[in-house]
Amino acid sequence: MIFDAARAAIEAGPLDPPLCEVVFDEEYDPFTLYTLDEAHEHLRRNRVRSMEIIISHIDEDDARVTLLYSGDRLQLNGYGNDWTRARAAYDAAQAELASHFGITTFKLPTLPRDTVGETRKRLVIEELEAALENVDSGLDDG
Repeated sequence: MIFDAARAAIEAGPLDPPLCEVVFDEEYDPFTLYTLDEAHEHLRRNRVRSMEIIISHIDEDDARVTLLYSGDRLQLNGYGNDWTRARAAYDAAQAELASHFGITTFKLPTLPRDTVGETRKRLVIEELEAALENVDSGLDDG
């Protein structure tokens, strides 16, 4: 699943040609591989404590996505100078992870109506209308 998210990020970025670095057990005895296939095979055969997948465009500052797995925690990060590409890669990885875990991706709710502000405006308008009714225009009707 984490490798599917990394592949989705590469495709959606697009991060072409991609640079890939997978670091296992960075805190203890770091071991690094440079393809997702090698990393997947290593993970199948070995027990690891942590894994960080770093995917970027050939110009690493343009767009980069990292997936960090440690214990029971998975963290996804995306950044870069080409924010459109970095965001596309991040969003694709996030969607892949969300579909696997059956979660809804984060979205800000729409703000409720400002009923206090609307009520204040209505009261001010009513006061102004009442004041206008009591104003003597100074014109004679006849």
